[in-house]
Amino acid sequence: MSDRVTVERKEFEGFLAENQKLLDRSQTLMEKIDQLENENKQLRDEIQATRTRLTSLETNIANTRQADDSLKKARETMSRLTKEAEKRITK
Repeated sequence: MSDRVTVERKEFEGFLAENQKLLDRSQTLMEKIDQLENENKQLRDEIQATRTRLTSLETNIANTRQADDSLKKARETMSRLTKEAEKRITK
C-alpha cells in the first residue's frame, strides 16, 4: 500500500479556499466573542455600580423617613405644648 495520495489541483485549491474562508470566519467569530465578553463585563460592572447606588439611596430614604418621623413627633409635641400653654394662659 502506498503512502501517496493523488488529488486534482483544482479540487485541492477549492479545498484550500474553503478552508481559508472557514479560518477567516472563525477569526471573525472569535473577535465577536471577545467583544461580547468585554461588553458583558462592562454591563456587569454597571449593574454592580447601580446596585451600590440603589443601596445607598435606600439607606438615605430610610434615614429621611426616620428624620421625618422624628420631625413629625416634635411638631406634635410642640403643638400639644402650645395648646397646653394657651389653656393655662387663658385661665
